[in-house]
Amino acid sequence: MAERVTEKLVRAGFAPSRYGALPGCGGFQVSADLAADSHGGVFVEWRTSESLRDEAIASKLSGEESPSLEYFRSLTEIMQSAMIEVLRAAGWHACDAANDMNPYAIRVEDREN
Repeated sequence: MAERVTEKLVRAGFAPSRYGALPGCGGFQVSADLAADSHGGVFVEWRTSESLRDEAIASKLSGEESPSLEYFRSLTEIMQSAMIEVLRAAGWHACDAANDMNPYAIRVEDREN
């Protein structure tokens, strides 16, 4: 299913994340947790460029609400919403994963779930 999710997002025009491969690149990342419990499944997240992410992290650690931090949050929320709608249009159940450790993760399930 992770491969099919990746294919649908690419066909919709989203670029996969190439962190480390192309400096400054962002994009989506699909991962699969093979656990048989409720924590398992296919997950998608949007990754901004490394430089924006690093600026946002530095701002958060300093305790300041910088424009970079707000921009990072806004972009990530916008892209999360867009990918949820694209995945739903492709026939899956997609929603916020409700993961405190990864607040912008999307859980993707077959419609039957």
